[in-house]
Amino acid sequence: MSPILSEIFLSGFMISSTLRRRTQMVQSFSVVFLYWFYVFS
Repeated sequence: MSPILSEIFLSGFMISSTLRRRTQMVQSFSVVFLYWFYVFS
């Protein structure tokens, strides 16, 4: 594998893992927000 290809693959993998972590954070935050909305309505 050429170094340029491996670098592109590595950067893409890092970006996808960061996006996955961010979506998990958004999902948990929306669940907490819905719970608060349900409790205080």
